[in-house]
Amino acid sequence: MADRKVVITGLGLATALGLEVEQNWRKALKGVSGVSRIRLECAGKSAVQAAAQVSDDDWRTICDDFPSEAESEGERRTLFALWAGKKALSDAGLGRVAEDRSRFGAAMGAGLGVNRLEDISRWLTAGKKFDPVRFAGELDLVERESIIRNNSSAPATLMAAKFGLKGPNITITSACASATLALGAAYRAVKRGEADLVLAGGADSMINPVGLVFFVLLGSVAVSKMEPEHLCRPFDRKRSGLVMGEGAGMAVLEEESHALARGARIYAEVAGFASTMDAWRLTAPHPEGNGAEACMSLALADSKIPPEGIDYINAHGTSTKLNDLAETIAIKRVFGNCAPPPAISSSKSIIGHLLAGSGGPEFAFTVLSVAQNRIHPTINLSSPDPKCDLDYVPNVARERVVRAALSNSFGFGGQNSTIVVRKY
Repeated sequence: MADRKVVITGLGLATALGLEVEQNWRKALKGVSGVSRIRLECAGKSAVQAAAQVSDDDWRTICDDFPSEAESEGERRTLFALWAGKKALSDAGLGRVAEDRSRFGAAMGAGLGVNRLEDISRWLTAGKKFDPVRFAGELDLVERESIIRNNSSAPATLMAAKFGLKGPNITITSACASATLALGAAYRAVKRGEADLVLAGGADSMINPVGLVFFVLLGSVAVSKMEPEHLCRPFDRKRSGLVMGEGAGMAVLEEESHALARGARIYAEVAGFASTMDAWRLTAPHPEGNGAEACMSLALADSKIPPEGIDYINAHGTSTKLNDLAETIAIKRVFGNCAPPPAISSSKSIIGHLLAGSGGPEFAFTVLSVAQNRIHPTINLSSPDPKCDLDYVPNVARERVVRAALSNSFGFGGQNSTIVVRKY
């Protein structure tokens, strides 16, 4: 691998906290929850009553900014990606397509798309069987935001076309680890010399009837009647499951000399990356956190930073019984001898679980912690689980020198990914 340094020169966000990076970061530091009651017509009888949704006003702003895509696609995940991607490029000083972009790429972690019940019920026979012949003849009636029209590669493909990104184009769909895996792929592409710049991150939205039912059937989503803003409680004794979120987080990863030559502002450096597989169970992490432990250790080895050089970990922190405990065990095994130990917080407590896109905003928050020496809190941590006994920065933000940090994403199926960020 070529000895090329990879730096971060732009960030873009779309979450329940807002559409601007500074707005998101300010609210995150204050511990403002983006979780609220679900705004769906069909939600009245749903077991899931809370999610971290992008506001209706913010959705209209995005659609107004991308009118042709909103008209032709209409798919929330894709439009979130376009917004965050545009903002990241603008933040990096690359708002206009003027320079040669033949060595600029895109890498996206993206969810599966929307399964519309209408696209099943519309072609049922009187005997309640699906009629594939009639379906094939009436494809133009398929809902425009349906997975049938929008596969996983849609966000990366559209971003490349919209922003003139003619280099490598990567889509990764690997559950909740997808966005961090995409960031890792971008890091390696730039470091190896395959690209000078890659727009990377993730986007997802499964806050729809089929998406809600899916996570209820998995038994992983919070169905408590607790007030929405208090429902997501990573590492807390009263945690009852993940709280779904939606949106996107994108970053510009760029080769150092390329960034310096054009006078770019540099947030931080991407120092290392690793991925592993638990090979354990489809919907549960290894109870001893073996895969997560290996992933963090390999990422540190790739960065050549020792465990005692890490000051902060942005945890996967899903607010589920199994994940939070397994991640805690894994962190103890990697960092147990560090003094002082790294501070840890979960962005999901604030913006919900963006599923395939979750690593995007979490990477942005990690970068900002390294750049500004500020760590957002894990909110709603009022009754600590005695088995989760690390420093999770409960409820109040903290100022601390952050020389280097990890961002963890551990997905269903046992897919793990960890990316390392250090001061530039």
